[in-house]
Amino acid sequence: MIELTGTITNISPLHIGTGKKTGTFSKTLEYIPGRTIRGMVGYYLYNNNRKLFDDLKISEDSDMQKTRVFFKEAHPMFENSNSISSPLSLMWCKKCESLMQQDADECSAEIVGKKCLHEGKKIPGFITKNSITLKKLQKLKVTTQIETKCPIIRNGHTSPGSDYALSPYHIESIQPGTDFAFRCILEESYIADFKAALKKAGVFSGLGGYRSRGYGTVAIKNFKENQVNEIINKREREIANLSSTVIVANSPIILRLAENSVIGFDTVFSEYASKTSAYAGYDLSLQLSDKYQRISEAFAGGWSIKYGNRVSEIIPCIGHGSCAMISANDSKALASLEVYGVGEMTNSGYGDVYIMEGDL
Repeated sequence: MIELTGTITNISPLHIGTGKKTGTFSKTLEYIPGRTIRGMVGYYLYNNNRKLFDDLKISEDSDMQKTRVFFKEAHPMFENSNSISSPLSLMWCKKCESLMQQDADECSAEIVGKKCLHEGKKIPGFITKNSITLKKLQKLKVTTQIETKCPIIRNGHTSPGSDYALSPYHIESIQPGTDFAFRCILEESYIADFKAALKKAGVFSGLGGYRSRGYGTVAIKNFKENQVNEIINKREREIANLSSTVIVANSPIILRLAENSVIGFDTVFSEYASKTSAYAGYDLSLQLSDKYQRISEAFAGGWSIKYGNRVSEIIPCIGHGSCAMISANDSKALASLEVYGVGEMTNSGYGDVYIMEGDL
């Protein structure tokens, strides 16, 4: 298996719908979900290269053993570096933006020979990895814009009168020229054809909503390929040197027991993690504490390729930045979770996690 990375740059405004509207206002997400990228590539391949579509099993939603490609969320980039979901456990100083110690009420960072002493706050969204290692916040926020559009009707596109049922609407979008970090995992034999499809899909299929109004054209470039086994071996050495380990949700995580969603890191999470490590060829045993967790709730949904592009079910799930202290029997098996993800629909970008050092 190969990790294929690259850069997604929007050539036109990009709108990634949240699934909710406020009146006539449509807000955008500030990242690109894996399911959105999967939909773009899947739609293009379904219409232009059905053999590759079938070989990659892009339409498979449930069985990791069947799919041959795992898409990941594309987060905004900072000075050519990838960003990560900010852990909910971390507290940052409101004034100097230093990382505060756990359970501290005020910042102990030194500023001009004196302690800062300001209070802290939790930071949602995306930060750089260096924020944690350097203990200094580097928060990412994309630049957005709002455009007002008039409905297109049979007689033209002029704004209808006040007595007409249609009214102008407002679209928030990410400004052109924004870079996002692309990442997916797939079998090596498909790399060349897959890269060619990615380049064409970004132009001819596009990403997100309102594509008929000129939104969503993207360029995917700067491809790099790395052997998954080499990535796991490198991360094994790094994880083994951590004094404590915290697992962080880098995307929403879908866990279910029978028909019920599970929100939290417990035995269900451990069972899903063991399935992932077994898929990668390892035997993982996790220990988690109910006490040392920070959880947010989110909802997963989207369009089903397999069932005629119909809206799929809405699934409660663990949100970005949720985290828990863990211990594991095998650092290599733990590293495999960062590659393949944990839970359901990992091929659509859900269940992406990373490991860091820390306490909760």
